[in-house]
Amino acid sequence: MGNKTIQYWLRCILLVLASIGLLIALPVVIPLIIAVILTLLLWPLVNMTQTCARRYWKQCPRWIAIIPSFIVVALISTLLVRYVMLPVIGELTKLLFNLPYVLDQFVTVVKGLQGIDGESIIPHQFEGIINTTLIKIGNYGVDLAQRGVLAIVSFASTLLQLLLVPILTFYLLKDGRTIKRAVLDIFSSPTSAHLEEVVNDILRTLGGYLRGQLLLASNMFCLTFIVCYFYDLPYPLVLAVLAGIAEWIPIIGPFISAGPAIILAAVISGPLAVKVAITYGILQLLDGQIIMPKIMGHVINLPPLVIITAIFVGGYFFGMIGMMTAVPLTAIAQIIAKRLWYFNRYYVLQKEEHHG
Repeated sequence: MGNKTIQYWLRCILLVLASIGLLIALPVVIPLIIAVILTLLLWPLVNMTQTCARRYWKQCPRWIAIIPSFIVVALISTLLVRYVMLPVIGELTKLLFNLPYVLDQFVTVVKGLQGIDGESIIPHQFEGIINTTLIKIGNYGVDLAQRGVLAIVSFASTLLQLLLVPILTFYLLKDGRTIKRAVLDIFSSPTSAHLEEVVNDILRTLGGYLRGQLLLASNMFCLTFIVCYFYDLPYPLVLAVLAGIAEWIPIIGPFISAGPAIILAAVISGPLAVKVAITYGILQLLDGQIIMPKIMGHVINLPPLVIITAIFVGGYFFGMIGMMTAVPLTAIAQIIAKRLWYFNRYYVLQKEEHHG
């Protein structure tokens, strides 16, 4: 019993050290993180393909079921690069060049707004605040866009490193259950059973969240592009991509995506800005009240106040990435806290088995 205890704690220490090593080498393990995300996204598709294949070939190996998923991902990636990424880079470059002019025109439009008495509805005391705020927004937008372009360039420069992603994804899809079982076998039977429930719950939640959000973001991208094209707004692809990205930020994401579209519309004409604002409001109402509940269901069970707090905390410490990952990380914390709260019953079972 003593030898087993020492071996158990040595395995735990090695597991902790391995986790710390992964955190320290985070830039190096980016391909592994991407591979895990792709694995969570593709897992149901691979399972469905394998189930269908085994109706006709009972001994069909799992690696054969993985190949169709890889073909689908390759085709989608090619289409995205050809018809979305490259045109977006072109539009984004033009937007960065014209952004000072656009903001200057928007300030002129805002200052020219008049009330019933013919005077400006904006008090003179607030004009300086508005100018300063718009300058900060413009600078932040330029900085964010430049970082996006640099990220794309950096992505291209580290292409050799990212070639590991499909290899890692393949083996995670093929041997994921074996890897999970090997890690859980470090612990004794009652503890490993409890940890398996926790891990399965986390993987189920993350997988459902990623697949649901990806579908919602794709839907919002298409709808926004149609709206921008219908209203003949400039930079429709940039606005559509922004709407798709903002869809990953619950509650406050719609305001982030609607702002630039309304500003661009206001530069063209006031009535157009009102139409765009109303249309964006209708889209977000449909998305939040009809589409999202149908797709997401009860994947994330967090109160709105907790979601908003998590988003602001994540944004404060880690910027846009923190805002986008705040909700799933909070959901994971909720699962762990909930499971640990009832962890004592597993110790009771362990004691009963030991005394029995």
